[in-house]
Amino acid sequence: MQMKKYVFVVLTTLALPVFAIAADEAKGPLTLARVIELAADNAPEVRLSTTRIAEGEARLAGAQVRTLENPKLDLATGPRNGTESSVDVEAGFEIPFELGSRRSKRIAVAQAGIQREKYATGDVRRQSVAAAVGAFYRVLQAEERLRFATDRKTMAEEFFRIAKERLLVGDAAKFEVNLAQTEVSRAESDISAARGRIAQVRTMLAKTLGLSSGADIQIVGDLKERSLFDTIRSAQTARERDDLQAARAEVEASLAAISLAEAERLPDLAFRVSYKREGNDNIALAGITVSLPFLNPRPGPIQEARVQNQRAQIAAEVRQAAISAEIEGARNTYDAAVEAVRRIETDGLVLQQENESLAGESYRAGKINLSTLLQVRRDALETRREYLERLLEAADAGVELASANGRWSTN
Repeated sequence: MQMKKYVFVVLTTLALPVFAIAADEAKGPLTLARVIELAADNAPEVRLSTTRIAEGEARLAGAQVRTLENPKLDLATGPRNGTESSVDVEAGFEIPFELGSRRSKRIAVAQAGIQREKYATGDVRRQSVAAAVGAFYRVLQAEERLRFATDRKTMAEEFFRIAKERLLVGDAAKFEVNLAQTEVSRAESDISAARGRIAQVRTMLAKTLGLSSGADIQIVGDLKERSLFDTIRSAQTARERDDLQAARAEVEASLAAISLAEAERLPDLAFRVSYKREGNDNIALAGITVSLPFLNPRPGPIQEARVQNQRAQIAAEVRQAAISAEIEGARNTYDAAVEAVRRIETDGLVLQQENESLAGESYRAGKINLSTLLQVRRDALETRREYLERLLEAADAGVELASANGRWSTN
């Protein structure tokens, strides 16, 4: 059994570079489902947390030994000087025994620790996926802002051309051409800023997925897609989260630690056999060695374990209450964010786009000047920016909702 545990630890250690290579070689477009899968398997925090499970397996292997103390062998020899010279020999062999089923209780402590680390790893996975999905939606928003900036430049260049033509025929002043050219420059600046934002959020996404570069990441998705979050919102019951189960596992581990501490208060026992040769006499002895816990009855470890159990119980209760509050808050926040998107889509965005189109047609027909057109366009651009912000806020609220419920399945 010990050899199996040792092999498990060695194989886990050797497998870590392989996981890193697999994460670094993620190719192809990244959909929401793919991001969730990669983050769950290859996020740096997840991989680090997995090693703690292996550490627990190693502690279990150590706990399964029959006794923590090894047998002792004493050997002594020396000359005897007197009327007759001889060599005295003494040999003793001591085998320790543990009282109170200490071995089984050590195993129980180690097993409880492994279970706690498994749940803790699950909670790390939940948080890592939430971070990756949040970065995924930020990339989608940044790419959408780049498309808007490109559209802005295209329209600005058209109006710049019209302004120059109107200047040539005397229908526009020079300042109108300058305004149009300034709008082109602002649009180009907006494009550069959007590209920088894309590079920034791609790097953020790469870090959450354990990738070495975000430059070649291809994202496939829609910032308005919230079907996963809507499904979670409509679910009647929330999944029991791993952090709550980890807190409960800590309670079990502390109870096992109390039992072990109580067993370790019992005296240490050892069986001893010895052989002596004194002169021509051979002496064989057998007996036991018992520790007398008078000066140190070991009350400290028991008291410490009991306090740890009390703290673990409080932590589990607090965690359960906090999760309920998180779920309630996440649902309310998501509902409000979705409503904000709906209102701007229904009222603000459509009307502003219509105003922008009408103003463009009026400018082309010479009915309004460029200053009026640019004012209408700035209002339209600001509305579109607000729309993108509302979409990202709804996505962030959906991520918080999914994380609070502990659900990250796209099936």
